[in-house]
Amino acid sequence: MGCLGGKTDEERLDEKAKREANKKIEKQLQKERQAYKATHRLLLLGAGESGKSTIVKQMRILHVDGFNAEEKQQKIQDIRKNVKDAIVTIVSAMSSLTPPIPLGNPGNQFRVEYIRSISPLSDFEYTEDFFQHVHSLWEDEGVKACFERSNEYQLIDCAQYFLDRLSAIRRNDYTPTDQDLLRCRVLTSGIFETRFQ
Repeated sequence: MGCLGGKTDEERLDEKAKREANKKIEKQLQKERQAYKATHRLLLLGAGESGKSTIVKQMRILHVDGFNAEEKQQKIQDIRKNVKDAIVTIVSAMSSLTPPIPLGNPGNQFRVEYIRSISPLSDFEYTEDFFQHVHSLWEDEGVKACFERSNEYQLIDCAQYFLDRLSAIRRNDYTPTDQDLLRCRVLTSGIFETRFQ
């Protein structure tokens, strides 16, 4: 006589193990689905210099313990480049505005020539001479008058902030503050992701 196709103990144990493994996988998938649903996503779109990166930096300072010492050190060159870009833009605008703005102290003309000569240099060493020229020019009444007319030309919005903080930025032991990091302007290209808890 033939017997019905019953399952052996081994087959039953194998099926039970498969069911348990399947339950574990389903449970893990459920947890991941819940975590995914609980995650808030924010896509920041906007024109150049509209504040997208600043919002991300601010959220990082508030919600991710800010920036570590190494990241702050990496931003020093960017901040100093903002100083260079600001003073180059201002002294260049002095002659292009209508009417042109003369230097308050004509003796600073050699400083203007120095700034113009370094303008095209991308790999630039920020020496004490550079900072002294910038400091003297920023104190010049003609440069200040040109800055006051910055609505007539394109000047990075952090110009006054960093030029006013030049005494700190020029130091060899300078470490950027959170405010310095927020104000720092770097061209952002591409897409990047920042995670917050």
